[in-house]
Amino acid sequence: MTRVLFLALACFTPLLNAAQKPDVLFIAVDDLNDWTGYLGGHPQAKTPNIDRLVARGTAFTNTQCAAPACNPSRAALMSGLRPWTTGIYTNNHHAGKVLADTLTINRHFLANGYHTLGGGKIYHGYSSEGREDTWTKWMGLFPNPKMPHNLNGLNQSHFDWGAWDVKTEEMGDALATDWAIEQLHHAPADKPLFLALGYVKPHLPWYVPQKYFDRFPLESIQLPVVKEDDLADIPPAGLKMAKPDGDHAAVVKAGQWKHAVQAYLATVSFLDDQVGRLLDGLDASPRKDKTIIVWWTDHGWHLGEKEHWRKFALWEDAARTSFAIAAPGVTQPGSVCDAPVDYTNLYSTLTELTGLPTPAHVKAASLMPLLKDPKAPWDHVSICTHGRGNHAVKDARYRYIRYADGGEELYDNATDPREWTNLAGSADHAAIKARLAAHLISPDAEAPEPAVKKEKNNEEDEAKSKKGKGGKKKKQKQEAAAE
Repeated sequence: MTRVLFLALACFTPLLNAAQKPDVLFIAVDDLNDWTGYLGGHPQAKTPNIDRLVARGTAFTNTQCAAPACNPSRAALMSGLRPWTTGIYTNNHHAGKVLADTLTINRHFLANGYHTLGGGKIYHGYSSEGREDTWTKWMGLFPNPKMPHNLNGLNQSHFDWGAWDVKTEEMGDALATDWAIEQLHHAPADKPLFLALGYVKPHLPWYVPQKYFDRFPLESIQLPVVKEDDLADIPPAGLKMAKPDGDHAAVVKAGQWKHAVQAYLATVSFLDDQVGRLLDGLDASPRKDKTIIVWWTDHGWHLGEKEHWRKFALWEDAARTSFAIAAPGVTQPGSVCDAPVDYTNLYSTLTELTGLPTPAHVKAASLMPLLKDPKAPWDHVSICTHGRGNHAVKDARYRYIRYADGGEELYDNATDPREWTNLAGSADHAAIKARLAAHLISPDAEAPEPAVKKEKNNEEDEAKSKKGKGGKKKKQKQEAAAE
């Protein structure tokens, strides 16, 4: 496994003094796909606050995650390294052993004079960075009240949804928003601030108060547009990812498809309310005019498209994310960029925006040219990886998928945005396949998959940490992000 040695911090000389450095509000969201107003992934999505957040700067509408699962996606974004370099391909690959020796974003900002605060879900779990000296202060997840169980009747653990008899302000993400607003107002003013807030919703289970379900009456719910024989031209490796006989069959048999769509929309609406509170809190704070906002969701999510549920696939619904950057003095409000980017581009973008040096291990191009001009030339592609040897390459028009067993898919997203027709077998598209495949490294050069050691979830890690440090509270029920 390739490891990046921890760089000597003493060699980093800040390019700007503390008074000149901008603050950074770094907002991560779990399991949010393109079901937002501005991306139009579902016609009934209501996200006025997310829409006004991305409208503050540049919205990237063709962004792909580096991996369609929480652990590898977040590890890639925070390290600037692809899964094929780190070997962190899935949620079961222990990230901490690799990231302990890698200069992550938050550690780099901490070493360069930033007051770094983290709360909610940033990495996949508390141990995912492999060390405890990486933040000025780490809050972790904020606890929820005791949650219900099996509201949808499927009895499939946290693959559940339904109205929850709880006050909105008692939910973990609401408490996280309260905390973040407090930091925007009262964090020490002698240092620039890097404030990372990780929202858990809309991660399963989709439990939110009844008022959010009321915004989406069940009788009016529209299901995703699907094609009955969509999987007919998918290679075996793709069928293995889709698992049509699993979640999808169970949801359809139980008559829960509309209920699930309603619950997801409701949970996204709850998230949107918290985003609105956060923006209002920023605008009322002394940091309003010097704060860079970074908005990112860790991957997409299927709700029956291709007879698939959850993430864990290489199609558009699992790989497309919501991503935007608002940088005072750099981005223009309301700008939109449709260039193909992925999350390995973020690290170098942040260092350039804040005047910090870019660590030597970070190779992906900065998005600065696109922030200044969303139509600027961009000859890069995005790459999404799910397991060793399984990759999707996307340019401005096409998605090419190559599986470890040699299976292929190719979609023309300009004419086939729902990816219903696999063109990989078309001789007319051979040159396009070859051009996109050229961006992938040799399978033999990819980091090997480590021995599977399931990454502990936030709840387990943080309870252990608090216990080891003489914590004040007993372990509390929290939303485990083990999926």
